[in-house]
Amino acid sequence: MVIEGIITTENDDGSMHVAPIGPHVNLELTEWTLKPFQTSHTFARLHATGRGVFHVVDDGLLMIEAVLGLANEPSARPQATYRSECGWILADSVRALPLRVQHWECSSERAIAECSAGSWIEVRPFWGWNRARNSLLELAVLLSRRHMLEREVIEQAVVQHRVIIEKTAGPRERRALELVVQALLT
Repeated sequence: MVIEGIITTENDDGSMHVAPIGPHVNLELTEWTLKPFQTSHTFARLHATGRGVFHVVDDGLLMIEAVLGLANEPSARPQATYRSECGWILADSVRALPLRVQHWECSSERAIAECSAGSWIEVRPFWGWNRARNSLLELAVLLSRRHMLEREVIEQAVVQHRVIIEKTAGPRERRALELVVQALLT
């Protein structure tokens, strides 16, 4: 099964790198396999440090910001807390799980990193998902693949999901939709 979330890794200068990721996991959440593209910054950081922190989130805006690279701007996550024993923790996540790479397989475009997991860190209560947040998650996945998909596929999805988002969104979800539309215009 794939679980969608966000990973933080550490840059050479100690700053935080934030990226969306969909690890393959077993139902017990004891087996974690990451498959970053070898051309990605996430791969470079995981390969260099051997560690990252996976975050469970319930925030569509945070997912969209991560996909668009906006979560890496220094002012984007001022509330992030550094935990030296495991890495960067996003304060607006629900749970965080330290991961350590145990084995790399780098024979294809997408590397395979088999990871061991530390103990879950409860960050804040789970607020939940609604239709707007679910739609934003779907759009975030499509945006993360925009280098592989036809632009029209993403545009059609935005049209379909926009109705749902506008009916059920709060301010954060509306802002996320604005970011999606801006990204398609550029």
